[in-house]
Amino acid sequence: MARVSYSIKGLDKLEQGLLKRAQVEAIKTIVKKHTTELQQKAMANASSTYVKGYSTGATKKSIGIGFEDGGLTGITGLGLSYDPYLETGTRFMAAEPLLKPLFNQRKNMFISEIKKVVE
Repeated sequence: MARVSYSIKGLDKLEQGLLKRAQVEAIKTIVKKHTTELQQKAMANASSTYVKGYSTGATKKSIGIGFEDGGLTGITGLGLSYDPYLETGTRFMAAEPLLKPLFNQRKNMFISEIKKVVE
């Protein structure tokens, strides 16, 4: 009696493609989570960070969020023209950083979550 067998070629490529797509979606989720949390914490801390001089709350209102590269890049930033001076200081005033300390707190958590997905 003759044996008949069937095989499907290319399943390994299909499987790899599906795994890559699943990882991309997981990475997008992580980027969105950390970018959103960074923006929310920056807004919450804006009132307590800027305590010198005249404060109108404009910096807090200007903290924005955006996503690029199909969700693989998250951007949180300050939107006013004078915000870089507040963040880094000048020769006439000390820095009152808002984003850099928050970014430094979150970056290790972000990197470890990305590593878990990639491995």
